[in-house]
Amino acid sequence: MGSFFSCLFRCFTSGDESDDNDPITSIQCIKGSMKDHYQWEKKLARHLYGQFSMALAQANVRNEDLFQLESGSLSNIVPNGPTGVFVGIYDGHGGDICSQFVLNHLFNELKTAITNRHGHVDETVIQEAYLSTENKFLELVTSNRRLIPFLETMGSCCLSGVVHGNKLYVANAGDSRAVVARWADGEEQPRVRQLSTDHNANDEAIREELEAEHPDDPDLFRVVNGTYCIRGTIQVTRAIGDAYLKSNEFNCEPLRARYRRQRPIVRPLLKAVPTIKTHDLEPNDRFVIFGSHGLWGEVTNEEAVCIVKGSSRSGAARALLKAALDKASNRHNLEYQDLINLPLDDKRYHHDDISIVILFFDELPEPVISPNIGC
Repeated sequence: MGSFFSCLFRCFTSGDESDDNDPITSIQCIKGSMKDHYQWEKKLARHLYGQFSMALAQANVRNEDLFQLESGSLSNIVPNGPTGVFVGIYDGHGGDICSQFVLNHLFNELKTAITNRHGHVDETVIQEAYLSTENKFLELVTSNRRLIPFLETMGSCCLSGVVHGNKLYVANAGDSRAVVARWADGEEQPRVRQLSTDHNANDEAIREELEAEHPDDPDLFRVVNGTYCIRGTIQVTRAIGDAYLKSNEFNCEPLRARYRRQRPIVRPLLKAVPTIKTHDLEPNDRFVIFGSHGLWGEVTNEEAVCIVKGSSRSGAARALLKAALDKASNRHNLEYQDLINLPLDDKRYHHDDISIVILFFDELPEPVISPNIGC
């Protein structure tokens, strides 16, 4: 089968280095300029339990959406450690440094956490990976904030999925989303279930949760252009990074004046702790869509599932991407081709960066008996 890292696909380069039939693979989207300066897709390739399709549309001048898929070993114990599939969607904001950092570190931190727990895979190791990645990024900010402008205002939403045995763990910090589609043979209407929690201040329940944690902060939310934002700056309520909203040590120069507040930060206003949901995979679970907020701002869960169900697997992610861009075009009274032809500088005014990874399941793994941690 080859080494787990035997293939690395950089979606912003012209060559496809991956073997589409090899279920042991590592595919990563990295920073750079895409060949056509707008869209990219991976039509279809294999993972351990089926196939996957990927697509991306860049809206920002520097793409802030990054993603990866790792299929093979889930620990540093090779070849006898646990295996599975990892998907990560990293929706950056304020710049692309944090999303690139998360791509470089989160999966490695997960492998380390699983190794330290003797191959045990559960919600705890995923949470450890998030917090370790967060701490390392905040260390980077502390050491470099005077060298790298605006580093303390950079952050990244972070959605990940881990398939191990018949379990799918979905962890989310931010407003990216994962949705599973299930139907039995002969059924026309798929059953759609959202597997992640959207951490967005526009959700009243999310605001109430944060207000309960900060009862002494009357300046917690402000409405900006009809949108609730934490202290008037950011919609998402969980993310890696955004150091200026997590510790008062960053509430000073060189932080830009517009972000500094007289009211000190006593407790972090944003958290990097993900909400994690465990889903037991069943034979009727056909696929899971992982997407950044740019996708879900255009289509509903049900629309996305129906588009993928009605498309060929090969290019399914691109079909979903085009549907989202069609909606963005219509919203601005444009034709799809008009949107395609806009200069990259103008695209962000019409839609956000959009990242999509679709996992199709063909051969579900057997349930895993967890090792005895005490051994």
